[in-house]
Amino acid sequence: MGDAVRVRFAPSPTGFLHIGSARTALFNWLFARHEGGQFFLRIEDTDRERSKDEFLEEILDSLKWLGLDWDGELVFQSKRTAHYRKIADGLVARDLAYPDEGAVRFRVPKTGKVGFDDLLHGRIEFDLEQHVSLAEDLVIFKSDGSPTYNFAVVCDDADMGITHVIRGDDHINNTPKQLPLYDALGFTKPVFCHIPLILGEDRSRMSKRHGATSIREYREAGFLPEAVVNYLTLLGWSPGNNEEILDRAEIVKRFDLGRVLKTGAVFGKEKLEWVNGQYVRKLSVPDLTDRLMPFLEKRGYAGHGDRAWLEGLVKLFQERIFRLADFPDLAAFFFDDKIQYSAEAVAEFARDARLHGAFGRYAAMLETLEPFDSKTIEEKSRALMKELGMTGKEFIHPCRVALTGRTVSPGFFDTVFLIGKARAAARLRNAAAVAAGGAVKA
Repeated sequence: MGDAVRVRFAPSPTGFLHIGSARTALFNWLFARHEGGQFFLRIEDTDRERSKDEFLEEILDSLKWLGLDWDGELVFQSKRTAHYRKIADGLVARDLAYPDEGAVRFRVPKTGKVGFDDLLHGRIEFDLEQHVSLAEDLVIFKSDGSPTYNFAVVCDDADMGITHVIRGDDHINNTPKQLPLYDALGFTKPVFCHIPLILGEDRSRMSKRHGATSIREYREAGFLPEAVVNYLTLLGWSPGNNEEILDRAEIVKRFDLGRVLKTGAVFGKEKLEWVNGQYVRKLSVPDLTDRLMPFLEKRGYAGHGDRAWLEGLVKLFQERIFRLADFPDLAAFFFDDKIQYSAEAVAEFARDARLHGAFGRYAAMLETLEPFDSKTIEEKSRALMKELGMTGKEFIHPCRVALTGRTVSPGFFDTVFLIGKARAAARLRNAAAVAAGGAVKA
């Protein structure tokens, strides 16, 4: 097939880019790049009332974010109305179509079969006597002067030289309406490949009740574009083994439409988060820090600490991040000045009478500690535990709560270091006051 391959993705700017539509665009893009062909973008904006510039901008932005670059200029259906009218008038002149109350109808075959060979499903045929609606003359121009979907699509695909139409299998029923138009207009039919829809976990068509459905929402939640591409590729396509993490170049090299599954693939948010986590682990700390900055800025955390401190913090959490948007919550106690202690934390402090003194001793030790680094903090902390006659569990767990307000955090001594000498001492003294029944100061 080689350079002759020409495919297209044709979104309507009536909403944000749906994750199912993004998967369709991705499969078209992968097929074109694998075959050394071309991938075009056509904007089907003939719905004048529902088409919005804001949706178009979001669709284009989402495609760019996913790395799905297109060839040539954008094609807008709304700019081709005169061209469609000319083609429709030609059909009327040949008595293959006729005016009908301001609209134009195409005369369709009334008997026999309409069929095509689908690249994925094989031969698909429709008996016109059994499918009565297919035998009804097809409206190709509406009374408002705009072309219908099935007519414009046929004209566009022919004019653009599209060789393969890769689209969702919800379009299978449109294909028998389009085939007679190809014949009447003398257009070369493309190869059709109808791919299964993405399903929710209840195996119904993916919709908002299953959670986020637009690429925009996943981007805002902190998913990496390379992870989304990896996940969507394997949602209905298999490389032929159990590999789950494949970079873009490898996917392009191995992509084969023949390996697309014939049944709908179930979208699993947990699996996507796992895949995203794998990509987060692979990033360099500086790169991950850069990608986290918008989420920190949104939370008002961006101005805290210098770059070296922030990268140290990111490194501390890198193994725990599954969505970038989670990071500000995970690391909030490093940024927030005040630590809120839960009732359980207060009860924990009161459970061991030694903690009041331990917190105070630990604060004093940290304030004078030089050098103040993770290794020295660990050595001196363990020496203090021994001096206090406390086990690691008896000392570290309550101190973790005192410093973070949480029972779980990354490595304790790294956490102490990144909280910083003055802030750590202040929090420990506050916890000592709480343990002694005093008021919370910070």
